[in-house]
Amino acid sequence: MTLLPAARPRRAQAPPSPAPPPGLRIGRDLLRGSRALLALAAALSLASAAAALAGPWLAMDVTSALTRRESVIGPAVGMSVAVLGAAALQALCGWLLAGVGERAVLRLRRRTVDHLLRLPLRTVREEGVGGLTTKVTSDAALLRTLVETGLVHLPVAVVATAATLTAMAVVDPVLTLVAAGSFGLAGACVALMTARMKHLAVAQQRAVGRLAQGLTAHLTALVTVKACRHEAAAGRSLGRAAADVRSAGLPASRLQCLIGPVVSLGQQVAVLSVALAGVHRIARGELSLEAFSGFFLYLLHLSSPVAVAAVGVCHLQTGLAARGRFRRLFALPAERDHPGLRPATRPPRREAAAVVFDHVSFSHAGGSPVLDHVSLRVPATGLTALIGPSGAGKSTMLTLINRLAEPDRGEIRVLGRPAGDWPLDELRTWTTYLDQQCTLVEGTVRQNLRLGLTRPVADEELMDALETVGLRETVLSLPRALDTPLGRALDLSGGQRQRLAMARVLLTDSEIVLLDEPNSQLDGVSERHITRAINHLAATRCVIVAGHRPSTVRPAEHIILLDDGTVVAGSHEDLLTSSSRYRELTSGHAVDCA
Repeated sequence: MTLLPAARPRRAQAPPSPAPPPGLRIGRDLLRGSRALLALAAALSLASAAAALAGPWLAMDVTSALTRRESVIGPAVGMSVAVLGAAALQALCGWLLAGVGERAVLRLRRRTVDHLLRLPLRTVREEGVGGLTTKVTSDAALLRTLVETGLVHLPVAVVATAATLTAMAVVDPVLTLVAAGSFGLAGACVALMTARMKHLAVAQQRAVGRLAQGLTAHLTALVTVKACRHEAAAGRSLGRAAADVRSAGLPASRLQCLIGPVVSLGQQVAVLSVALAGVHRIARGELSLEAFSGFFLYLLHLSSPVAVAAVGVCHLQTGLAARGRFRRLFALPAERDHPGLRPATRPPRREAAAVVFDHVSFSHAGGSPVLDHVSLRVPATGLTALIGPSGAGKSTMLTLINRLAEPDRGEIRVLGRPAGDWPLDELRTWTTYLDQQCTLVEGTVRQNLRLGLTRPVADEELMDALETVGLRETVLSLPRALDTPLGRALDLSGGQRQRLAMARVLLTDSEIVLLDEPNSQLDGVSERHITRAINHLAATRCVIVAGHRPSTVRPAEHIILLDDGTVVAGSHEDLLTSSSRYRELTSGHAVDCA
């Protein structure tokens, strides 16, 4: 193990300028392929409104026939057809809109999930898993309301309101002014209420996100919560978050509840005013009975599009608030390759060093540097142990190698090529990383073993890997062997999960294997299985293990000690002689949690 000679520190290669935020355009992003159906639904809704408008006009013919003692069959049939046709057309419109809305939500959820999975780890942790989850669940559903209300219901309601007022003006302009004046005051009140809806919706969605984040965090740590008798305190904390949701949502709910009564009050005032004015005009001979009956039906009909428009504006504000949250989400930069990078046409050539750090610095957001101008080389084959006290940067170094994190300064070369010049997918094909928790995905044993593999793997090979880590008999004893689902009611112990994750590593073809405390939860027998697997890998590959247990450190041909920003390298015997800090760490006097 050699250290690089001192050199002038170099700033890490600047990432490419981020592309403009993709935003979220309803027509382009959510309705692609559904615009014709949406247009048909809008046309059906307009036809339904037109048929509904024809009803009161035909009712005037019925009234006229009655007053003249003529047959009312024709006008009555026409009015019935109009009413039934309006209902049927509206039902068909709703059926089409349901399909368009669900497809739009599905497209949005798929796009959101794809973006979330490509966000840098730091961004996901800053945003919070629970808050991000609410965007896929509740926020996406709000966008359906925006599609249906904003593009169909609200425009048609506005057109229907204008058409109804026009028909009323044709029947009697004076009564129309009386009705419009009565509805005007209610409309002004509704306008003031809806103006506040967007801000209230934003506050409510943020509160829901905080509640979801807190609940996700507590359920993830449920074992610790129970073991520490923290249920009551956690319940109080989540209860306060739920109370915040109530406090944020109550004003919006109350405003929505007031809209209906305000519109109804406006209608009642209009009905009373029109009734008084109409009787007066009929008595003076200025208005016929059939015209008054038709006008009165139009007045009753007017409340429906007015109410739809008022509620639609509230839903529109809520949907726009959700769209704003999605725009912010999609503006978060995802992991991306530098422009012009192309996959290699052949495997990387072997060099003397598999990994080179050249004056690399890294710090967490708002924190002091974890790594400060670190320079080192890791050989192309063999076992390299990375040790140091907690917080020295061991886990960080592993994540920098396969670009789960990016350095602030300096350059990292992987298999002879700057890490930033590798396409991410290819870099992570040649480097396998096993995190400290030895995380498994929710799925079957087979799915976990084949995770990330592109080549077909026979069951015999899977079983050989399980045999190496001492899990063959354990897996065969499961209800469905390799096809047994893990992660819910049935799961493995912590040590078994570590060994299963190590078996997954054995199946990869990576040139570099990065292991973060791979034996932290193992008993002596299991640890020997893991040690055997590590030695098998190290015979032909570069294996870097972060840890300090003697079973990991002693077999290592190369050891890197990180401590207070300094790097010391050498063999186990050399460091025992030259470094008191190394002796302290390996003798068990210091606890390392990486």
